[in-house]
Amino acid sequence: MKLAAMIGDRLHEIVVERRGAQFLITVDGQRFEVDARKLQGDYYSILMKNRSYAVSVEANGDAYCVRHGAAKQIVTLTDPSRRAREDGLAAGRGPTNVTSMMPGKVVRVLVREGDEVQAGQGLVVVEAMKMENEIGSPKSGRVVSVQVEPGRPVEAGATLVVVD
Repeated sequence: MKLAAMIGDRLHEIVVERRGAQFLITVDGQRFEVDARKLQGDYYSILMKNRSYAVSVEANGDAYCVRHGAAKQIVTLTDPSRRAREDGLAAGRGPTNVTSMMPGKVVRVLVREGDEVQAGQGLVVVEAMKMENEIGSPKSGRVVSVQVEPGRPVEAGATLVVVD
């Protein structure tokens, strides 16, 4: 999965590959083998280069507040499928496919076909990279179809819900 991360005023290219229980993460061309485990709440244990890090990752809209000790960074992630959705939202016409930003497993489906939803309202929760990500509606409208069910894996770019 390819992402772009804005950290401070710098944009970084990131590629994340899952390798069993570990991840191979490339940041601006530099590769890292990472073992990440979700603990409780927003806390994670990360092992990298034989060092252990305890971090908290708190979602705040499209940004994440990442803390390690006294250090704090605001990280904003984007990906090509998200940009495409945002471009489609700008058009604002017709049905919109709400897609998974990354491969993962559907944890919960929060809506049913026919439900009226508001822009930003949670539609589906997908667990990816040991984090639960609530996927919100890009616009207000009606749920035309739900393409997934809890417990099923999804690929990056897979349609989860269609909103019109």
